[in-house]
Amino acid sequence: MSGLPSKKQDGNWQSRLDELYQKRLSDMKNIEPSIQKVHELHEKLTKETIQIAIEKTESEWGTIPTHFTFFVMGSAGRAEQLYWSDQDHGIIYDQSDEDEDQDLQSYFLTLGENIVEALEAVGYERCDGNVMASNKKWCKSREDFAKQIKGWLREDTWENLRYLLTFYDGRVVWGEENYLSELKHIIFAEVTNNPELLDRFKHNTGRLRNGIGLFGQLLTETSGKYKGTFDLKQLALFPYVNGLRLLAIKEEVEAAETLSRFQHISDEHDAIKKLEPSYKKLLEKRLLWQQSIDDYDFIHHLQVSKLSSEEKKQLKEWIKEGRELYHKIEKVVGRE
Repeated sequence: MSGLPSKKQDGNWQSRLDELYQKRLSDMKNIEPSIQKVHELHEKLTKETIQIAIEKTESEWGTIPTHFTFFVMGSAGRAEQLYWSDQDHGIIYDQSDEDEDQDLQSYFLTLGENIVEALEAVGYERCDGNVMASNKKWCKSREDFAKQIKGWLREDTWENLRYLLTFYDGRVVWGEENYLSELKHIIFAEVTNNPELLDRFKHNTGRLRNGIGLFGQLLTETSGKYKGTFDLKQLALFPYVNGLRLLAIKEEVEAAETLSRFQHISDEHDAIKKLEPSYKKLLEKRLLWQQSIDDYDFIHHLQVSKLSSEEKKQLKEWIKEGRELYHKIEKVVGRE
């Protein structure tokens, strides 16, 4: 360790992060509301923030000791973030000598915590489920990550399957692309050897909530702080997201982005592939609807009362289409 940073250094890190946060606020006011532009904003901001966290870690612990990858999951992994987002990420690092594992893990857990704090400082809330690179579960050597994934596949409890599906939406932002790729291929190999796993994945994500009532009305939350709002993420987006993830695993598609998964699945699924433009329109419309939301807690909840009759009609069509898509994929995945 190269010694603790001075108060002046600490102030420098914080000052740079404050500048990034203010720039983020400015950029968000002026950005074109398109999923590509918003994704590019998040990607640039995340990389700049990671750079600061790396410099801070190196000032305290010395030069990064080995190659690593930093990857994001959740909506960031799928490149579907709104203007505000929380953190879902991990670190995979190389390890040539078992004896150095404890030192390496200490180093990268520190880097992970510095990244968490830095991202929080620029406006990304911590993950409630602790799916972050500061958690040992999500910060491991390539070998230990591989063991963990094999363990999740072997002991396929509901929780372990949830971890696997979360991990599968991983996308590299910084570092070695192949570290994440080789771990996804462990999942592919196990599914090939044990196709019943696809059924287990299917049951894990198949409990679709109804978004439309018996009388054709949009079903809003009936109690709590979200009372009167519509859960856009769960009721409209997730049938598409969960369905394409299942099909991507079956077809060994590495891409994390739902739109990329539409493009990479085989042409025999033409009826599914042709829904990509519709899903993209849903993502774009979601950005427009939620553009004025400045509180992460409400970023996924829509004020239905503010929608026009035409917008309500379109939203219902997306909900129906998403459910039909998911059930169609369930049948495809179950066909072995």
